[in-house]
Amino acid sequence: MSFNDLSKLTELFPDDKSQGLSFDAYPLDSWHPKSCGTMNLTIKANGQWWHEGSEIKRHKLVLLFSKVLCKEGDKYYLKTPVEKIEIEVEHTPYIVVDYRIETLDSGAQNIYLITNIGDEIPLSKEYELEFQGSDNKPHLLLKRGLEALINRAVLYDLIDIALQQGGDVNNQLWLDSHSYRQCLGTF
Repeated sequence: MSFNDLSKLTELFPDDKSQGLSFDAYPLDSWHPKSCGTMNLTIKANGQWWHEGSEIKRHKLVLLFSKVLCKEGDKYYLKTPVEKIEIEVEHTPYIVVDYRIETLDSGAQNIYLITNIGDEIPLSKEYELEFQGSDNKPHLLLKRGLEALINRAVLYDLIDIALQQGGDVNNQLWLDSHSYRQCLGTF
């Protein structure tokens, strides 16, 4: 069986009832399969997943792929216990498209960033923001070498939240979430 045959892919994970974050679903770090070449699958910069020139519109299939996606070096792979196949990612595999705020009884706020595939990721020490490139684009660092680009609207809302929290200190803007201070930049 091969990744190139999408109709048979679900046979590798017939009882997939995993909950939580997609990139925590399976122990990919403990799997060491042989490489099986490349697959004509591309994750576009806008977050769409394409296979052989057509967009994958079945959300469950995209979600399944996201659970076995990893980055090794500068290459992206779909990995199972028995095979690993390279795919193309134009920028990042995920995009943060929304957020949710949880206000605790203490008044502290926990922020969850929501990706284009529906994962809610806690903005925390474990999942930090990093500004990358010459244009300083904000990325959320995930596990397995993966990242999510934060869209502009969410970034502006995070800046507003930081200002509401009084996070403008010594020409830097800080955002508090999950008992962690994240710097949003210097001004």
